[in-house]
Order: sequence, then structure tokens, then C-alpha cells
Amino acid sequence: MVINNIVLIGAGNVATQLGKALQKQGKNIVQVLSRTLGSAEKLATQIGAIPISNPDQLTRDADLYILAIPDDEIQGVVDSVNFHDSLLVHTSGSVGMEVLKNGSSIFGVFYPLQTFSKTRDVDFSDIPICIEACDEVTCLLLTNLATEISSDVRKINSAQRQSIHLAAIFASNFTNHMYTLSDEILEKENISFDILKPLIRETAKKIEYKSPKDSQTGPAIRGDMKIIEKHIQDLQNDPAKLVAYKIISKLIMDGHW
Repeated sequence: MVINNIVLIGAGNVATQLGKALQKQGKNIVQVLSRTLGSAEKLATQIGAIPISNPDQLTRDADLYILAIPDDEIQGVVDSVNFHDSLLVHTSGSVGMEVLKNGSSIFGVFYPLQTFSKTRDVDFSDIPICIEACDEVTCLLLTNLATEISSDVRKINSAQRQSIHLAAIFASNFTNHMYTLSDEILEKENISFDILKPLIRETAKKIEYKSPKDSQTGPAIRGDMKIIEKHIQDLQNDPAKLVAYKIISKLIMDGHW
């Protein structure tokens, strides 16, 4: 069996970029199901699919049904929609595979490890795709599909995937929030965030050839308490940033010394 006809359930960031990547490789995205027809229509027009908002309209002969929806909605969809034992996967990093058992006897996980947005197209070729499945035959099917869009496909179980997702929160989501705090600090002095972009790019480049720990720089790793105390004084009127500064600085110092 080869997976050709696919139904996307969801029309958000992951569904949009995954749907585009699969469609570019010649896959037929038959339908896009979303709670709001407008959202389904917006994605469906980009990938040549039929938009629907009622689960009762789902085609019953697709090769694969992809749940690309928020984590807390997966169980509800599985419990309320009859997939007639068709191949069913979700794209979540933090939800176990077993949540799909009530939806179909053939199920798995197709988790692309990347941050997505609807308006910024990404190159899937080097995005890790984590595969888990109910059996070896299904695993091979999903692996073959994944290799059509990515050169980095890995067999990852639910416990491993949850650890990967947790690590990704620190590496991406928390890092981006640090950018937000930096932007707020600069904004008070009417300085554009652009001034930090070369620094951010170089910091990211370093971990291509050095471990994150070996790439660490700054006053905390040097144990430069004079600079740290000066920064603490500068943040006295901003308790949230002060707490963050102290915690992160201590983590760096404790990890080094």
C-alpha cells in the first residue's frame, strides 16, 4: 500500500505547512476539515482540497487521516468521529499514541519537529519527522510517507517524543520569550530590536559545531559578579525580568562551576 489520498483534520499552522509539503510531493489532499468553514476554505484553496466543517461529510476511502489540531482537542475528535479503522495519526509532540485507539485499529504519530506559521512556508527537507505506529507495517507506511518530504525521519516512541517536545519548549518557545523581554528592554530606550539580530544569528550558528554548554558566553559563565549585580540593580523596577535574570544566571553558574 502507498499513501496517496489524505484528509487533513485541522487548518492551523501545522496543517497548513504539512498539507503544502505533502501536496508538493504529489499527494492528493482530498479534504480539509475545520470547525469553521472559512478556515477550511482558506487552506483547501491552497492545496486543491474540498473544505468541510461537518465530520459527517468526511470521505471514508482516504488512505490517511491526519489530526493536526490542538492537543486538548484530539481526544474529543477521536471519541466523536468514526474513522472506520482507516489509518489515523496525530501530529502532537506531547500526546501519547494510545489516545487514538478508540478512533481506529490502525494508528500512529507523524510529528514534524519544527515551529510553524501559516504565512511562512518552510523547507521540510531537513525537518525531523518522528514516527510511531501501532505495528511494523503501519510504521513502514508512515516512514515511507515521511521520507518523501524529509531526509530526517526517526522512529520515536511516545515517552521519547514527550522528552523531545519538552526540550523543544526550552530551545524554541522559551528562547523566543527571551527575545520578547529583550525587545521590551530596548524599547524603553527607543532602540530597535534589529541591533540584536546579528548576535542572535551568530549564537544559533555556534551550536552547529559546538555543544550548547561549550558555546555559553556572558557574565554568568565568567562568574563576573560586578556586572551581574549592576544588571540586578538595573532591573529593580521590573520584578518579572529580575526573577528571570537571577534564575537563568544561577542555572548557568551552577552548571559551569
